[in-house]
Amino acid sequence: MSRLFDEIDFVINWANELSTSAQIGLCIGLTLGLLVLLKFVILKRIGQFVNKTEVGWDNDLFVPISKRTEFFAMVLCVNLSLSWLSPESLVQVNYLLNIAYILLMTSIISSTIKVVVPPMMAYIQSNESGVSVTGRNVFLSGLMRSLVWTVAIFLIVNEFGIELSGIFASFAVFSLIAGLALQQSLGNILNSFMLAMDRPFDVGDRIEVNGIEGKVISSGILSTKLLTWSEELVIIPNNSLVSNTVMNKARGGGDGVPKRLNLLVDIGVDYSEDPPHIKKILIEVAKSCPYTLEDPSPRALLIRLGEYSRDFRLYTWISDYSDEWPARDWILQAISDRFNEEDIIIPFPVSIEMKGQPSYRGANRELRVRRKEARQHAARLQMARADEVHREERDTVRAEIAWLEQQLLDTSLQSREKEKIRAEIAALASTLDMFDGD
Repeated sequence: MSRLFDEIDFVINWANELSTSAQIGLCIGLTLGLLVLLKFVILKRIGQFVNKTEVGWDNDLFVPISKRTEFFAMVLCVNLSLSWLSPESLVQVNYLLNIAYILLMTSIISSTIKVVVPPMMAYIQSNESGVSVTGRNVFLSGLMRSLVWTVAIFLIVNEFGIELSGIFASFAVFSLIAGLALQQSLGNILNSFMLAMDRPFDVGDRIEVNGIEGKVISSGILSTKLLTWSEELVIIPNNSLVSNTVMNKARGGGDGVPKRLNLLVDIGVDYSEDPPHIKKILIEVAKSCPYTLEDPSPRALLIRLGEYSRDFRLYTWISDYSDEWPARDWILQAISDRFNEEDIIIPFPVSIEMKGQPSYRGANRELRVRRKEARQHAARLQMARADEVHREERDTVRAEIAWLEQQLLDTSLQSREKEKIRAEIAALASTLDMFDGD
């Protein structure tokens, strides 16, 4: 061991006896050698290990951290070189090196928070079914990074020798006065940042707030502007958007189709009409509408036995929510025409006692009645088969969800694969919910 120390002392003495230019060249050579060793050996081995891990966020973290580590090693080499070559120069530039250390360490911590916090919070907030409950993860990550950079700026200002106690006292008094005077405005400003982080809507989306529905044309630091269907400009303070429920119709579609809309049409018919016959007509009308989608296929359900009528609800889907009213107009007009052709009665909400069946318009009453009864029998058979197929498909979807939830328990799956499975579970759950509700 003593021989090793003797050899080290010999090398140090040899380096100290070199000329200044030789010492500078030695420092540059050692710096380049260290950087090459760090980049092509150490970081390369770490990168290979990271690529073999099951989680996915470590790959996103390794790239920014590796670059900052190289810069940190370079600054450290400059620091050590100056401490050997010229301690007087090191004293003069020491504050600059400290600032570089602060910036690099702050950047490393900030990048780590940006990459690690969202998946960690998503894992903590995941429910029992394995579907990730997203929400304020980006906001929390941004808040933590802001605090880290605030501390870094405070340390950098201290390196310049600036006294901050008086500045902080004056700033506290000014903040109190400004906060009391501009309470509402400051609330709108802060809430605008919260809206920017959470992004519940974008410019161009159609939203509804407090019964006001319109298209978002701009979102400013104090308010958000909507253009209603009647082309009225509505200015909503950001405080109201944060404190009230916002319905975004541009992001409500399932199966990864954000603008898709589930169009609901309610129709009431007389109690003398046959339910399967009505369902068949409603589905045929929906399928013939130029605005509706073939998949998901339309469906009609009996939702209420009212005081004057049986109430049906037609479920159909359109590709773009901007076609809601033209599609509704087309479907209602087509239903009215088909009801007239089929002699289907829509009752009036009056309280009278009628004896016998309502008379049909025109001649050949018996022929019209027999034809209607034949159509009702055919519709009853067709709708019974459709209901059976629907129940079978629903049971199949439930079985698929149960199987996927079991796959989430497999610890060998990578996080990216689990995210894909969670997305499939969410899409299947949305399919099950398509026909729920009154």
